[in-house]
Amino acid sequence: MGSVRIRKSYLLALAILVTLSISQVHAQYSQSGSPFSVASSRVVPLTIRIVMLGFASTDLNSSYLTSGIDQIPVKYQQILQGPINSGVMFNFTYQYLYESPSSSVVQNFVTYLTTIGTTKDTTPGQAGFTNLAFNRPASEVNHVHNTFYNATLVEGWLSNQTQIGPAPIAGYTLFIADLHNQLPSMTYSDYVANNMPCSGLCIPNVVPNPHYYNRNVTDVDLGFQQFRYFMTGWGGTGRNYYIDLSAGMSNSTSELPIQVAEGARGVNPSSPYGKIWASEFINDYINGAINNLFAADQLYPVSYSQTYNFQLFVFDNRTDLEKSRGPILTKTLNTTKVQQQLQALLPFATVKVTANFFDITKYLDLAAVVANATTKVKDPILSIPIVDARLVWNWLSTYGQGHITQFINATHTTSTYDIPGFLFAFQGDYTFAFTFKEDIVSHQPPGSIAGVALGDMILVDQSENILRIGNFSSIYNEPNKGVGFTRVVTHELGHMMGLNHPFIYDLTEDFTNSVMAYYPESNTFSQFDKDTVLRGINDELLIVA
Repeated sequence: MGSVRIRKSYLLALAILVTLSISQVHAQYSQSGSPFSVASSRVVPLTIRIVMLGFASTDLNSSYLTSGIDQIPVKYQQILQGPINSGVMFNFTYQYLYESPSSSVVQNFVTYLTTIGTTKDTTPGQAGFTNLAFNRPASEVNHVHNTFYNATLVEGWLSNQTQIGPAPIAGYTLFIADLHNQLPSMTYSDYVANNMPCSGLCIPNVVPNPHYYNRNVTDVDLGFQQFRYFMTGWGGTGRNYYIDLSAGMSNSTSELPIQVAEGARGVNPSSPYGKIWASEFINDYINGAINNLFAADQLYPVSYSQTYNFQLFVFDNRTDLEKSRGPILTKTLNTTKVQQQLQALLPFATVKVTANFFDITKYLDLAAVVANATTKVKDPILSIPIVDARLVWNWLSTYGQGHITQFINATHTTSTYDIPGFLFAFQGDYTFAFTFKEDIVSHQPPGSIAGVALGDMILVDQSENILRIGNFSSIYNEPNKGVGFTRVVTHELGHMMGLNHPFIYDLTEDFTNSVMAYYPESNTFSQFDKDTVLRGINDELLIVA
């Protein structure tokens, strides 16, 4: 019987390998005597192809760029909420391809960007749409002439370039660009002006010309449209990621474009040290992409099962007046969309997503707990009141009072894996938060979507003000539009399946087409997310086998 089980595990692992489309055939095994690590381990080879757009090999100290001290040779995959590591070590092979500014690839790319670019001016201190990186009314900046390139179109163009050769079969491609001499870009003088107080008789007369990558997204539940303008990279639809070192600066990362950083650091890019400095600068971005995307760590251990049961319980805690204004609670969550995304993440398994909707008064004990947790404490950043999430979690969790059994008896086996979620529509602008001494963990607007994956369940909320945010937003003015539960539920269930945020080691990768990211407000799992889960399942089965 044992040999049959091992045989089935091995065959399933091979099937997942095909689905993953990343070869890991040359695996090695070793035993570890540490009680704090997984008993067996695998060495997984990954090829990282780095395409340098706008760089000649002489622009950098190429030997230093590829030195062991700066270039990650191996990485032990960590589990951030669990054992020290997953038992997997990634072994990286790097391929570098230089495309100088005069190469046909770069020239064609710049021409394409020019054809799709759009512009929009912003003024420091203005109401509504503004560039927060240049938003100091007392600076020497008069206004900002922003140029935007559609991130989705750029990703598609780069993915279709055959001149740079085939993509690695067992690996990923990272495009790193410096286009500050070809595209409108921020300068060091702009940086100085943005940080220079302009008082007295001073007349602001500096006009920066930064460029960015942008996308628009619409909430799948309630139709609220968001415009994500200020990105400096993009990827995730396939196994490619693009970083433009000359783009920005973006308020989301506060990272300086390379041409501005050179000035701020007093670096001569043509000097011997300047080439070393640029190599270090680039390697920091390479390391971020590898750690966040290509060889991501797990939040929770990835667990194999034949069937995943995601059971959601949605409670309406709004006032009668708020309920009468809408939206209807059942319109705030699209279980079909959630199921589609989770099925794409777990293609080898049966995935079920069910939702039950209640007025919270149906469960008077839970209503009392929520009422007791509804505080007058305010988030110090957003100045909105909070619901203390720990009280609600304690009432539900088997680690606390255990009332979760009123809703579900969760099982976690290789046959069936239950993951419950508890969702709350709060009145007014209340939001879940975890109090910690005098600090409150908060979420940044727009959206203020609060959710947490707690290992045994997810807790999610949307306030009345978020469900109807289009009626309150002076920026977008979208009456009767709002943000529902679907995206944040998908995000938190992604955490439960082991996925991290893609920006924990470098904020740049928050610009990823992933529901696990924040800034882009994406509704889908990225290819990097899918690879992380499938690779984790595959590694788990092969280690056990």
